Amino acid sequence: MRTQALMHTPPYWDDTSQSQTVTCNSMRQITIIILTFLFSTVASANCSHSGIYCLSKTSTLNKNGLIILEFYALSQLLISDLNTKYPIYLKSPNEKVQLNVIETLTGEKSLTQVVLKPATELKVDELYTLQIDNLPNYERQPESYNSTSKKWESSKFKINKIVDNDIPTLNNTPTEQKKTLVYYGCGPESWVYFAITGHDESELFVRANVKNKEKGKVTTYILTIENGVTLVGHGMCSGAFKFDSGSNFEVTFQLFDQSGNKSNSSSEIAFTKPAIESNND
Repeated sequence: MRTQALMHTPPYWDDTSQSQTVTCNSMRQITIIILTFLFSTVASANCSHSGIYCLSKTSTLNKNGLIILEFYALSQLLISDLNTKYPIYLKSPNEKVQLNVIETLTGEKSLTQVVLKPATELKVDELYTLQIDNLPNYERQPESYNSTSKKWESSKFKINKIVDNDIPTLNNTPTEQKKTLVYYGCGPESWVYFAITGHDESELFVRANVKNKEKGKVTTYILTIENGVTLVGHGMCSGAFKFDSGSNFEVTFQLFDQSGNKSNSSSEIAFTKPAIESNND
């Protein structure tokens, strides 16, 4: 059920008599209570309260690789206490290697990233599990998406011998492909699709720098590239870029590989936020 449908439900009223007005006011209060309950139920059914997820889609990590974690909703509160209250590390059968936070990127809708670097050298061919100690009872350990099982599983990495210091290169000038705007129970899902491809020895991501041209605010976030496309915007429950204030934006892209090497920035691309409801196809 869409939020719009709930919010646009008309009130019941009739002012032909005092008794009818009282009944109408009572019905209105009951309707508000029911709608509030339904909205809360829809929201809780569709949006979870926390989660820590790895951005990488591969289970291998370069010898000089970095790990990008996304902290969703309540999980964002843990970030400032990483490695104090909440030690974060890679664990193998033979050792524990602390992960140091080298960058924090705050999204505009219930999402924050941290970029993590191992404090000491990782051993080639060793299998490490990502672990955070002392997590609250509601919190799960970080998870990665397994493309084979199609499930989110504990984050594990086998270390390869690659030490990647090469700068990634863009294969094309990024271009806007389409926009989508779809309304769901917790709110709208709003995306602008950009075609972008690059070349590198390692897994590639892209740093998107989105500027609100009316407010001058710039937000930077690391996005995935899938089938030559990256999405700028937000989902129903969370996302990097919210598009709330203003309609005119511009974006630059910078390839970012698993070892932290960055390409030159693309030229600025002007775009407008999605404004017409569409099917998300």
